[in-house]
Amino acid sequence: MKHITFKSAFMAMALVCSGVAFTACEDDIEVPNNASNPWENVGETFGAVRSAAGARMGTTLTVRNGEAATGYVYFELSKTADTDTQVTFTVNNDSLQSYNDKNGTNYTAYSGVTLANGGTVTIPAGQRKSDYVAVNIPAGGDGNAVAITATANDGVTVSQNNAMYVYQVAQVNIPQHNKAIKNLCYIEVNNENPLNAGEYTLSNGEPFFDIVSIFAANMNLSADGKPYIYCNDQVTFVLQHADEIIRPLQEKGIKVHLSILGNHDDAGMRSLSEEGARAFAQELKMYADIYGFDGFDFDDEYSSYAEGTFKGSATSGSGVVASVDECTGENYTRMLEICREVLPKSESAFGIYWYREDDHPVGSNLEDLIDYTVYGTYGAFHEYYSQDVSNEIEAPYAITLVGENDNGNARIVPVNEEYLQTVKDNYGYFAFYNLRSNRLYTPTFDEVADILYDGQTVEWTGNVYSRTEMTPVQFSIPSYDSYIGTWNVTSANSLYYFISTTDDSQWWDWHSSKEFTIRIEAREAGKTYNVYGWESDVNSSGTVTDTLPFVMEYNEDYGTATVSVGAFGELNGQQYAMGVGTYTSNPISWPANEAYIYRLETSPGGTVQMISNTQHRYGLSVYSVGEDGTYTSLPQVTEDHSCGTYTLSR
Repeated sequence: MKHITFKSAFMAMALVCSGVAFTACEDDIEVPNNASNPWENVGETFGAVRSAAGARMGTTLTVRNGEAATGYVYFELSKTADTDTQVTFTVNNDSLQSYNDKNGTNYTAYSGVTLANGGTVTIPAGQRKSDYVAVNIPAGGDGNAVAITATANDGVTVSQNNAMYVYQVAQVNIPQHNKAIKNLCYIEVNNENPLNAGEYTLSNGEPFFDIVSIFAANMNLSADGKPYIYCNDQVTFVLQHADEIIRPLQEKGIKVHLSILGNHDDAGMRSLSEEGARAFAQELKMYADIYGFDGFDFDDEYSSYAEGTFKGSATSGSGVVASVDECTGENYTRMLEICREVLPKSESAFGIYWYREDDHPVGSNLEDLIDYTVYGTYGAFHEYYSQDVSNEIEAPYAITLVGENDNGNARIVPVNEEYLQTVKDNYGYFAFYNLRSNRLYTPTFDEVADILYDGQTVEWTGNVYSRTEMTPVQFSIPSYDSYIGTWNVTSANSLYYFISTTDDSQWWDWHSSKEFTIRIEAREAGKTYNVYGWESDVNSSGTVTDTLPFVMEYNEDYGTATVSVGAFGELNGQQYAMGVGTYTSNPISWPANEAYIYRLETSPGGTVQMISNTQHRYGLSVYSVGEDGTYTSLPQVTEDHSCGTYTLSR
C-alpha cells in the first residue's frame, strides 16, 4: 500500500486579545509547537491552540484497520491568568479552508470528528495551560484533515486569523503477522534510520523483524515535579517524520515501539509516586495515539536512584516517592498497573529491558501487565530474574549488531548457536540491538533465521537509508571479479615480543598498524581466489606467500570471501598453512586457533575489510607445519605480527 507523505510546517499562532488587559491584534506569531513558552519576552498576553506530545502542525492521526484515532489539544497562555479562564475548542471547517488558502494546501475536512466534554476546558487562575481535550476521529469518515480553533470567556477575543491547530487524518490498513518467535530490534536513532529494518524479509515474505523500537526517548522530571516524555532532536526527527518512517514500517506488518529511558534525574520506572505514574500514563497514552506507536519498551537505566543521587519528593516534587528505599520493583509494577488503565493490552504492548537484579518490575500480576522481556547483556543468556515468567514472553538471549571488537574495529557479529537453538525450542522472543547502515548483516541474519525459522533465509533489498534521508542508496553485492587485483593492506594493530637489552624484562607489546601488499587472482572462476603476498613485509612470510597462495572462497549470496585456514601448499619440502593466531607467554609463541576465521567483505559504505569472529589481539598469520602437525608462526616472536581488522584499499 502506498503511504501518504504530508507537508511539515510550524504552527501559526494567532493572538488572543482581552477587552480589558488586551488590545485587538491581527498579526500572527509563528513558533514551534514544542516550545516551552514562545512568548517569554513579549509584554502582552497571548494564547494558542497546541497539540499534546510536542506534535507540530500537520501531524497525522492514523485510523488503522478501521479503528478510531485520537488527538489531544490544549490551550496555552503566555502568562498565568489572574482568574479562571474558560476555553471552548471547536472543529472549524472554515478555518481549515483559511489554512489551505494561506499555506497552499488542499486539505478537506474529515467528517464525524467530535471533542471530549463538548470541547470545553478551564484554565485555573495562576496557571498557563489547560487540561487536554481529546479530538475523537471516527473510522470511515471522509476527508483528510481537521482544524481545531478556540475561544475564551471574560472578554477574551480571538483575532481574525483564529488560533488554530490542524491534524491530518490517514486511513491505513496494517497487515498482521504472528511468527512463533518474535524478533525485536532496537534502533539507535541518534545515528541510524529505522527504515533500514524494513528492508529485510524472510524467504516466505514475512518481515524478518516483528518489532522495531525507537531508542530512545527519556522520562524527565519537570520543574513542578511531574514526569514527562523528553525527546532529543534525533527522536523528534523521527516523530516529525512519522508518515515517512513509522508508517512505512507498520504497513509492512512491523510493530513500532518507543523506548523510554531514564535521564539522570529523579524520574524513573521505580521512583514514580501514584500521582506521578498517572501523569506519565497520560503522556504515554498521548504519544501512542498521536504518533501511532504500537507499544513501549521500558529501560530502567540512568535514573538518579541507580546512580546514587536520588533526592526524593521533598526536593523533586510529588511526582516521585520520598526516598530511595521506595524505588523498588514493586513500585515499577504499580507504574505499569496505572499505565494499563489507559493503555490496555489490546491497544499497546509493553516490553521490559533488563540486565541487573533490581532494574525490572516484580509481582504476581506481572504477566497481565507486560508482553515481553529482553535480557540486555548482549551475548549472554539469562532468564527473568526475581520470579518466573512464561517462556513465551521472554527473550533470554539478545545480540548486539554493533559488530566491533574490543579495539573498536569491525568484526563478524557473533551468534551463539546453542543459545539460539534454546530460544527456538523454548522461548517466544529474540532481540537485536543497534542495526547500522554501514554494515553487512545478511550472513548473520541467515544464521539466525536458519535456526529460529526452520531453515529460511533472509532477503535484503540492498536499500540503505542514512539517518535523515527517506530516499535510499542502493547497495550492490560485490561481484567475484571486483576483488581481483592488487590491494594495499593495513592491519589495525600489531604485536611483538619485547626483550630489553639492558635488563631481564620482556613481554608482549603493541606496535602500530602494519602495511603490506597482496595480489588476489582467480583460481576457480566465480568460486575461489588465490591470494599472494600476505605479510610480505616480513621476510620469513614474504618468501613463502609471494610464491605460495592461500585460498579464499567467494560467496555469491553475500559478495564475501572467506579465508580457507589450514594447509595451503608445500615449498622446498616444507608444508605451510594459514591460521588465526594470538600470543601466549608460556611458552612464548603465536599459536593458531582453529575456532576463528577471517572473512573479506565490502560494507554498504564501500569499505573493504577482512574481519574476524574474535578480538583485536588475533591476526591472520602464516605458519610452517611440522611432521607432527604442529603449527609454528613464520614471523619470529620479536617481529611484528599483524592483528585485528585488515583494511584493503587500492
